[in-house]
Amino acid sequence: MGMEVGFNELYAACRPIVHGDLMRGRQALTALLPEAWRRGPRWGLAMIHAMLADLHGRTGDVPGGIEHFRAAVDLGWNDCLSIWSDPGFAALTRSPHYAGIYGRVWISPADLEELRWLRAEATAISQELGWIAAENLGRVDHGTTDVFHAPLPDRAPDGAGVLAARMSLAIMQRIGLDLVASSDITRISGQIAVDSIGPSSYTQWDMWRSADLAGSRAAARRASAQARAFRPTPGLSNAPVPASTLHRGW
Repeated sequence: MGMEVGFNELYAACRPIVHGDLMRGRQALTALLPEAWRRGPRWGLAMIHAMLADLHGRTGDVPGGIEHFRAAVDLGWNDCLSIWSDPGFAALTRSPHYAGIYGRVWISPADLEELRWLRAEATAISQELGWIAAENLGRVDHGTTDVFHAPLPDRAPDGAGVLAARMSLAIMQRIGLDLVASSDITRISGQIAVDSIGPSSYTQWDMWRSADLAGSRAAARRASAQARAFRPTPGLSNAPVPASTLHRGW
């Protein structure tokens, strides 16, 4: 047995999905599945099956989605937030086998709290990327953009769903960094190309003020990321309960 399927392989397979190419993402994850079965880790295999369940549901293949859903739950995947909110899982409810599989999803209140934080952090990252894109439209200096992320939780979870969700967030963080870096390259190279044609229309003061503003915004992003760090509720139960007994607004 070789080294476990890790971040780089999962990142490469998931990247098309983030960019909206569901079919290519589904093909990439399907191609990775045999390696995950052979090499592990178990939670990574469960993650791939869960993602394929959602993708099959989104693309109309309910029977295929149900088989992946069953495999994910058999492996300990228990991310009930994805089950409750992702459109592919909503499509799977049409299957007569759905209720029986969902009934085997158990999760602890402590894991559910972290899952909610991970999902909220993904939303925060998406919003921040939009703000960075808007802020950089008028930026005239040649500096790069600093991006900061809240650290991933390191508590020991009770099910595979949290580990899969952490990996999903790590992939989103990396994709965000890549998008910002690509945007920086385009912006800076464009400015250099314009400067090479003739005298710049921007003064040194303009450049300094732009860089200073970018630095202030980066400092605010760093503080925001630090403030968002996960802080588990002391004493929250680690005993799993059926997800079906939990209120979706919990």
